[in-house]
Amino acid sequence: MPKPQSPSNATKQRTAAIARRLKAFNGKPYLHNPASVIETLVATILSQNTSDRNSARAYQQLRATWHSWDELADAGQAELAAAIRIGGLAQQKSRTILAALQALRQRHGTLDTTTLDSTLDQLATDAILAELTSIPGVGLKTASCVLMFALGRDLCAVDTHVHRVVNRLGIVQSSTPDKTFHTLRPLLPRNAAVQFHVDLIRFGRWVCKAQRPHCFHCPLYDLCQWDEREQYAAAGQPGSAPVSGDILLSDILRPNSNN
Repeated sequence: MPKPQSPSNATKQRTAAIARRLKAFNGKPYLHNPASVIETLVATILSQNTSDRNSARAYQQLRATWHSWDELADAGQAELAAAIRIGGLAQQKSRTILAALQALRQRHGTLDTTTLDSTLDQLATDAILAELTSIPGVGLKTASCVLMFALGRDLCAVDTHVHRVVNRLGIVQSSTPDKTFHTLRPLLPRNAAVQFHVDLIRFGRWVCKAQRPHCFHCPLYDLCQWDEREQYAAAGQPGSAPVSGDILLSDILRPNSNN
């Protein structure tokens, strides 16, 4: 197979300019306040396809029901599904959570968060991505969130907001979030990926919405390559407020943080 072409300097420079402008627009620098690998993994699984509020409630109910991760790993799927039902897709999410905890314990011999985090943090980023995505139900986006928010790795997880926005902007031209992740990864300036992820999520939730985006006051309008931007700018019709989907993990794990 031919080797993928390296991104051009012009594309890298344009991406860096967009990242700087987004950071200034949002006005909130990302402050790394890590939760453990397991906390982040479980919270990310629970956040899928539900509202922020229900995600948080499901996570809180799970933590109130089981006092340790080992207890949870040994729980029955029906019991776990009942506890997290408010978060939606309870059968699917309970299977994934139990599979993840059991796989980590089998491979590393412990679910002690301090020991597990220290062990994983000694591994290369791609090795951790490969390990986590080998677990049934854990995709590249979930694995990337774990590396970013638990281990502070320089990655930009690609969820629906990130995928939509960077494709509209013309930074990448990819058909799936996973393809976008791989294409975007070499474009980002060093140590800027996590901030870019956070800024894109906020931007995608409040400005570059899936339906009726706010092109009429977009801070990236002159840098955007989306063919429909002029139409939406002229219409000036606000989209609805976001209620669900891909969220910042701090919304669940650190509800009183500044993130």
